[in-house]
Amino acid sequence: MFNICEGLSGFGREALVPALLDNYEIPYTFSDPLALSLALHKGVAKHIIRDTGVRTPEFVVIDRAEDLAAVALSFPLFVKPVAEGSSKGIDRNSRVESVQELERTGRRLLEEFQQPVLVERYLPGREFTVGVVGSGMKAECIGGMEILLKEGAEAGIYSFQNKQEWETLVEYRPIDGERLRECAAAALPAWCALGCRDAGRVDLREDENGNVQLLEVNPLAGLNAARSDLSILCRLSGIGYEQLIARVMQSVERRLGNPTVLHQSVHRRRV
Repeated sequence: MFNICEGLSGFGREALVPALLDNYEIPYTFSDPLALSLALHKGVAKHIIRDTGVRTPEFVVIDRAEDLAAVALSFPLFVKPVAEGSSKGIDRNSRVESVQELERTGRRLLEEFQQPVLVERYLPGREFTVGVVGSGMKAECIGGMEILLKEGAEAGIYSFQNKQEWETLVEYRPIDGERLRECAAAALPAWCALGCRDAGRVDLREDENGNVQLLEVNPLAGLNAARSDLSILCRLSGIGYEQLIARVMQSVERRLGNPTVLHQSVHRRRV
């Protein structure tokens, strides 16, 4: 099964279809239920990532509006839903400079998304995203790009609007050399720590000293050939869409051995 299912609701929504496939012993692409659930909850993922020694911004997860005033992190801060993708819930108000702004944005997100919010230290530097292919020690970084915002974009934030209108508001520029190696050095340990498989994307940003810190890991990255970040960064790195899909399947084959034989064996057991 080539699994790209997002699920329906809750922290385990991306894990729903893989869990069913596991139950019926049907092999599938990409990560298992545990990795997908861990990565979707950005707070839990950041605890694990931080324990590996990878830099990630200081953070706190807020479950109740009453707790926003007690956040002890230094401003500016960045606020977003704890378990959304595609920059949902991120806009010009996500970067907050005061307790009043934090409470206003935090309360709105808690009400709108009906889930906790992640509050983390805002990193003012350049933003990157890198593609990862493979599982465990065989995972590798296959390319990356810098996200540059054009005039007219919501400034300083890769927001939902900027991502949706990427053709006019965003410039994607490939990265290589030392900067790509630095991003890979953060991305790959985090990828392995969460148990991610086959392919996905890792987002990073520079702090005030130019050091790369990890923002989040996406083990079920979008695969639209034209507009998904993973497809774009591969294209900029000279990897065509069919090559990307082939790399995914090669990872699955290495992980499963011979998937055709495995499928036949599963089918015989079920009959």
